[in-house]
Amino acid sequence: MKITTNPLPKRTSLAVDAAICLRERIHRGDWAQYLPGEMSLARDLQVGRNTIRAALAILEKEGLIHTVMGRRRELIGPVKMAEDPLKKVAVILMPAPWHTLTPSTLLWMDALRSRLTSAGWHLQMLVDPSAFRRTPTGALDSLLAQHPATVWILFRSTKAMQSWFEKQDVSTVVAGSCHAGVRLPQIDTDFRATSRHAAARFLGLGHRHLAVLAPAVSFAGDNESLAGFREGAGDANFRVHLCHDSKISVIKTMRTLLSATQRPTALFVLQAGHAATALTYLSQQGVHVPAQMSLLSRDHEPFLTHLVPELARYERQPEFFAKKLAHLVTALGDNAPPKKAQQLLMPTFVRGETLGTAPVLKKNR
Repeated sequence: MKITTNPLPKRTSLAVDAAICLRERIHRGDWAQYLPGEMSLARDLQVGRNTIRAALAILEKEGLIHTVMGRRRELIGPVKMAEDPLKKVAVILMPAPWHTLTPSTLLWMDALRSRLTSAGWHLQMLVDPSAFRRTPTGALDSLLAQHPATVWILFRSTKAMQSWFEKQDVSTVVAGSCHAGVRLPQIDTDFRATSRHAAARFLGLGHRHLAVLAPAVSFAGDNESLAGFREGAGDANFRVHLCHDSKISVIKTMRTLLSATQRPTALFVLQAGHAATALTYLSQQGVHVPAQMSLLSRDHEPFLTHLVPELARYERQPEFFAKKLAHLVTALGDNAPPKKAQQLLMPTFVRGETLGTAPVLKKNR
C-alpha cells in the first residue's frame, strides 16, 4: 500500500478562535458600547473564563476594546474587517461550539476555511441551539434576517431545519446527509454502502450473531447506516442498541451484550468514541478481540491508531471532504450548481486488528 503524507491545516488555539467569534459579533453590532461580563461571555461561547480573558486580551491589543478596572470592557469603535465587504460569505450553522466537535470534523472545517479564503470567500461559524429545536421556524427566520449569507452550510441538521431551508429562496448545502424527503445539495460519506460492506465483512468471516451500537440521538447518516447494515446482514441475527454520548451509557450497553443468552460475536459501532470505549471495556472484562468478538468502527478519529489492538474502521479524508464541499459552496455562490448536487463519498476500509473469524460460542447459563 502506498502511503502519502498530506500537510495538515493549521490549528488555532481556543482563545484565538474565541477572539474571532467575539470580533465578528462586535462587527455585527451585537453590543452597543460595552461588552457583557466575562462569565456571560464564557457561557455564551461555552468556554472557560480563562479562555475568555485571553481572547479579550487579544482584542485589546488590536485596539478594539478598552479595559477599566471595576467596569465592563468598552468598545472603542466598530471593527474594520480585513475582508472586503463585497466578499461572498458562507455560514456554517451548528448546534454546539466548535471546541465540542471531533478532531476529524475540526480538520475538514479548517481545510474548508482555507479553501474558501483562497477563493475570496469568508467563512463564518454560527452556533445557535434554538435553530435545532423541533419547531425552529422562528429562530431560523431571525437568523436569516440577521446574517446575510451567500450560502448556508447545515451541520448536524434536523429534518425540520432541512425542510425549512428547502422552502426558502437561499442557497443551502448540507454538510452531512439529507433526511428522507429532502433534496438539498449535500456532501457526505456513503454510510449506507459503508455499513452494507461492514455487514458483508462479518458474514464473510462466518459471523451470524451481530450487534450494532448506534447513537441515541441519530442523524440522517445514522439512519442510512442502519438501513445499509440491515441490507448487508440479510437473514443473519442482529440487534441495534442505542447509546447516549457518554462512557457510562456505552458500558451499560456492553454489559447487556455480554450477559445475553446468545452473545454476539461481531459488533459494529457507528461512533469512533463509542468504539474505543467498547474495545477497552471488552479488554477489561477479559473478552479477547478478535478471538472472542470482532469489532468494527464506522467512523475514524486519529486516536484510533493508538489503540491496541488497532480498530478496524472506515477512514474518511478530511481534506478531500473539504475540497468537495468548497467546490459545491462556490458553485452555488456563482449560481452555477454542479450537475450532481448530492454527492456521497466512499471512505477507505482499514483492516486493523479487530476482525477475526466467528468463534464457536456456548450459551450463557
